[in-house]
Amino acid sequence: MQRVTQGALCIVLLIGSTGYGQSIADAARDNKKQQPKKGAATAKVFSNDDISSTPDTIAHLVPGSDFAGQGSLVAPGRWKHNYRTIRLDASQFANGGTLHITITLGNGASDASFDLYPMGPLPTDGFPKSLAHAYDVPRGSTAKIDYRFDHGQVYLLGAEGNWNSKAGTTNTYSFVVDVKMQ
Repeated sequence: MQRVTQGALCIVLLIGSTGYGQSIADAARDNKKQQPKKGAATAKVFSNDDISSTPDTIAHLVPGSDFAGQGSLVAPGRWKHNYRTIRLDASQFANGGTLHITITLGNGASDASFDLYPMGPLPTDGFPKSLAHAYDVPRGSTAKIDYRFDHGQVYLLGAEGNWNSKAGTTNTYSFVVDVKMQ
């Protein structure tokens, strides 16, 4: 009796696996029908994760010359930060100097704040502990940041809408950076 039961079980398993194999083949055919035709381009969907929230501009600072540029900023909301950054590469000034940054804010909806940091992670909330700053710069006005340093290195100038501006409002700015050697 045990032999008959084992034989019957084997037959049932063989028949079941054959049916399962056919369903896999059917699934493969259905999948092939749903694939795009050869030569058809598949669309890439980009999310916010694919785009840096802090696009960088790199300013290579050299003795006897200034660097001018422009950018845009977004107001992050109260007690938050969403910096757009400019890398200020002052590494050619081995003996130090003074960074002079002049910023002219556009007439957009947001006022602005600017912070100068050493390279490294930037804060995302709370009161910033920057090396130098210009806070609450009104639309259409000019601000200046001066920072004396002892040896050449790379700094980050962070630009954002100030905390009193409505979150999401934007503005543009232009800037000029020069370094006076010590």
